[in-house]
Amino acid sequence: MLSELIDFLGSLHPLIVHLPIGIVLLTIAIDVFMRNKNNSIHRIITLGWFFSFFSGLLAALFGWFLGDSGYYFESQLGVHRWSGIAFVSLCFLIWLLKFLNFRFSKSYSRFVNLTAIVLLTITGHFGGEMTHGQNYLLENLPFAKKKISTISIEMDRRSEVDSLFVYEDLLRPVFEEKCMACHNTKNTYGGLNMTDFKSLVKGGNSGAGIQKGNPYESLIFKRVSFPHDHPKFMPPAGVPLSYDQIATLEWWIDNGAEKQLSVSVARKDPKIQRLMEVQYGIDLREKSFLETLKLDPPNQTSLKALEEDKFMWRFLNPEESFLDITYTRNTIEKNDLISLQQVKNNITWLNLSNTNLKDDDLGYLAELPHLTRLKIQKNPRITDSGIQAIKGLENLSQLNLYGTGITDAAFRSFSMMVGLKKLFLWNTRVTPTGIEKFKALHPKVEVVAGLK
Repeated sequence: MLSELIDFLGSLHPLIVHLPIGIVLLTIAIDVFMRNKNNSIHRIITLGWFFSFFSGLLAALFGWFLGDSGYYFESQLGVHRWSGIAFVSLCFLIWLLKFLNFRFSKSYSRFVNLTAIVLLTITGHFGGEMTHGQNYLLENLPFAKKKISTISIEMDRRSEVDSLFVYEDLLRPVFEEKCMACHNTKNTYGGLNMTDFKSLVKGGNSGAGIQKGNPYESLIFKRVSFPHDHPKFMPPAGVPLSYDQIATLEWWIDNGAEKQLSVSVARKDPKIQRLMEVQYGIDLREKSFLETLKLDPPNQTSLKALEEDKFMWRFLNPEESFLDITYTRNTIEKNDLISLQQVKNNITWLNLSNTNLKDDDLGYLAELPHLTRLKIQKNPRITDSGIQAIKGLENLSQLNLYGTGITDAAFRSFSMMVGLKKLFLWNTRVTPTGIEKFKALHPKVEVVAGLK
């Protein structure tokens, strides 16, 4: 009961503390401008110093109770307390001397008034630092350079999603920028040290900082998500956490608040996945084979040789490492296929449609490890045997076999193409029954057959 009463009286300090400030400044103003008027003014000045002392005493007493709550730095609290006590003592001494009709000379009166103002300023300044942060006087000056959040992920790490962790890479930098000036090993404001993970979770004098799985019972989340005018809103000064940073903190706590929680877990939540992309530049989409592939550009001499061998080519990416190649003549020869081997690692799209291609020729295509799209339509000499030769192209996603001689037997080879997503089979010898059986086994593969 007594501790609750002390806490209540401590909470009155911000209200009471403004009374001695106003009273003493008014008293000094009367003393400076009206002290020689008459005895009534002298009595008013004497009463002014008494009420400055009395209201200051209450403010100091309630402030002492508030300071014992453990929310404030000892370095700031000590100066604030003792300068406040010195101010109250000075007010009492001046009142007592005036009550005893001690007459101050003009110079002595100026010294006393100035001393009271200096003590009041020191007390108020350190009180402001404890409430609003150490830079509260300067951070809002019109010409002051505003600090902005610098939380970001290095460009070369954004693609390494599995090596990024929510706490270490996204949240800890936020805590370092906005919280650790007041919550560190040296200054544990409110008993909270946020410099290491265990202390962060443990919390401070008010309870656990993180309740794993329950953000709304986690004091850190509650404090940063309070309305800005709430007395317990954090941080009390400077740029607060952004909406995205608070949402990231909430999601992390809700998902167990583990130190090693991978950013990749956010793939399960579309809202957070989008937040990761916008706020941190982390793309959590499932990448296609080509998006994860890094190749050296092909040799320019090899590209010129391709042009001489009747091929037309273009680059598919800004890095000029993925090639789209088309054969420009009606009948392809063995030497033409051999020439493709010079750039085999860079060929990702290949168009050999209507080139009189036959089964034996497809063996050369089996050596293109990064081929993702193959057009060999309008080559009626291609049969099931030829398709069997390219069944090991595991990155092949699109295959156009329109107008070839394949039958349902080719579906066995298609089943072994693990990256296959789209098949063009119209005007072939495959049957609707064969297509339906294949689609039942491979529902993710789109089959375009043109069959009724």
